[in-house]
Amino acid sequence: MNADVCHDVTSHGSVSERIYLGLRQEIMHCEIAPGATLDAASIARRYEVSKTPVRDAMQKLAADGLVTILPRSGYRVAPITFQAVHEILDLRAAIGPHAARQAARYATPAEVALLRQIVSEYAAPLDIGAMQQVARRFHIAIAHCSRNKRVVALSENLFDELERLLRFAIDFTVKTGEHSDEHTALVDAIEAGDGERAAAIEADHIGHSREFLIERLMTLGYLSQSEIQLGNAARSGSE
Repeated sequence: MNADVCHDVTSHGSVSERIYLGLRQEIMHCEIAPGATLDAASIARRYEVSKTPVRDAMQKLAADGLVTILPRSGYRVAPITFQAVHEILDLRAAIGPHAARQAARYATPAEVALLRQIVSEYAAPLDIGAMQQVARRFHIAIAHCSRNKRVVALSENLFDELERLLRFAIDFTVKTGEHSDEHTALVDAIEAGDGERAAAIEADHIGHSREFLIERLMTLGYLSQSEIQLGNAARSGSE
């Protein structure tokens, strides 16, 4: 492969990545609404590129589960459904307590100090977006303490999807000290090497967050009681 061809491949890849990252952020921040339709031609005009890097970018977004590919170069942003909410929160409930339990086993003093430093950031006035980023760093740091790379990867993916839900569910008002007490208790349990207590604290935190998020989505009209009841019935029937 000659230098010109190599440059073209690299250039195409960088353009595709730029489109992918730009659209991904807009989808995650709900700047592009769930259920919205997109087309390759309009995206190509916006980025002043051909359709080829757009298609590559959309393939990556489809692999992330953020869009579905429609006929004739169309795409639909993944909607918020009961099934999606359930799957995200169910995985969070499974992974979070396990990561906390393992963190109590493996966390070093330096890692515990990092967790305390992150928790201290809750003392400042934060809007929900900033607070979610602090929470993300805190729980990803705990996942790293578990010494399980797959737990880290799954946790990162789940917090990406949770951010999208939160952008729909919560009013972005400024709050201070939210979650700091329970997160401090969790760090205390990790530092003490008490894995069962750490797992219980995390499970309780996730349970309350789940109830709050579903209630907010219902209040805002993104989930209906009948949809949740049908979803729960389907889940019960498959167990």
